[in-house]
Amino acid sequence: MSDKPILPLTDEQIEHIVERVTERVISNVYTSVGKSVVTKFFWVVGVGAIGLVTYLAGIGHIKVGG
Repeated sequence: MSDKPILPLTDEQIEHIVERVTERVISNVYTSVGKSVVTKFFWVVGVGAIGLVTYLAGIGHIKVGG
């Protein structure tokens, strides 16, 4: 350890630290939720596109393959 004396934090400093930590945690949660929502959205769009192409090919509106 260093030879520097340990100074206690003031209430104002503690509140400032808590606010910064809270902002970062909330930001990280929103980022995680956003990524999850976007990933699920693209899965649904992909499955929907495959279903639409399969349906249209089945009823003869489009020709898929050779």
